[in-house]
Amino acid sequence: MEAVTHQYFAVTTPGLESVCAAELLRLGLVTDEIKGGVGFNGGLRELYLANLWLRSANRILVRLGTVTARDFPTLYQRLVRLPWGRFIKPGTRCDVRAVSHQSRLSHTGRIAEVCQQAIRKALGPGTGSDEKTQLVLVRISDNRVEVSVDSSGDHLHRRGYRQARSAAPLRENLAAAALLASGYDGSVPLVDMMTGSGTFVIEAGLIAASKPPGADREFSFMMWPKYRPRLWQQLLDGARKDGRMEGYAPICGVDSNPKAIAAAQANLCRAGLGRNIDIRSGRLQELIPTEETGLLVGNPPYGARLGRHAGLPQFYRDIEYLCGTTFANWKCALVCPESVVEKMKNIRFNPLLGFSHGGIRVFLYVKEPG
Repeated sequence: MEAVTHQYFAVTTPGLESVCAAELLRLGLVTDEIKGGVGFNGGLRELYLANLWLRSANRILVRLGTVTARDFPTLYQRLVRLPWGRFIKPGTRCDVRAVSHQSRLSHTGRIAEVCQQAIRKALGPGTGSDEKTQLVLVRISDNRVEVSVDSSGDHLHRRGYRQARSAAPLRENLAAAALLASGYDGSVPLVDMMTGSGTFVIEAGLIAASKPPGADREFSFMMWPKYRPRLWQQLLDGARKDGRMEGYAPICGVDSNPKAIAAAQANLCRAGLGRNIDIRSGRLQELIPTEETGLLVGNPPYGARLGRHAGLPQFYRDIEYLCGTTFANWKCALVCPESVVEKMKNIRFNPLLGFSHGGIRVFLYVKEPG
């Protein structure tokens, strides 16, 4: 194992920090929760584990170093001395993105250019591939320059299974965060009242089957000089050994749109999940519980997302009846804006999380059984 300890940062959608921190704690990592993400320390094993298992995060960064600079010559000189060679091979194409707040160095384009020059100077010439790009993030605040290297590559919500889509899909990590915050672990039945492209039911299946969301994709750390493929394979083998394709409570998704059902079934197949998941055509108004208790979830449509629709008020009343009467003994979780829940005056929903979905402020609202 690598003896060197690095500082890492799991970037999250603002509002999901507590969910991500709980995930890291379950991995045995000590966390430092701040706005926009969660910090933690470790070696390569901890970095690989975080990328493999985190369901709610956007990406995992390595804190390369922090310097101070008030002018560009000083910035260049100090960036050159950072340990770029630990994470970037000579010749690798880098995408440098910079932000600056309350600093004398305010021209972000120039900051990124100076950083590119420093990387080339530090690493020297090479024959790196042009096919893959290493993301480098530079954040300057009050002349303090923090440099990070991305270990994830594509956003972590891109699990690889969702190729077929329906209208206004919920991102995979947002759906997973909602499920985790609702206490879902696969021990009780789950019904998605409007499954769309199947994100809720598939993420529930991954949780219930103890299948890591990053098992079937590639990461930026795989092109680093110190990448350890045997360690990564050991973690994959351990995850597969501890997983379960069956033995968890049933998961069901329904939708009245045949195209959505076809998309959800195709995505479910790509996710490689077991036979406990059923996706079928149906109307939420016709749903009835097959078990005494469980979790009913939904990401209902709302006017700001899909445009004005004359049938939405009645649709909300149908959801209210479903949650408050038909599934009264079930926990119910909805991801929607406050304006939607306000129309359901006869049910007490508690907001557990607040975050942005497609540029719209939404909340995870939960109704307890009874």
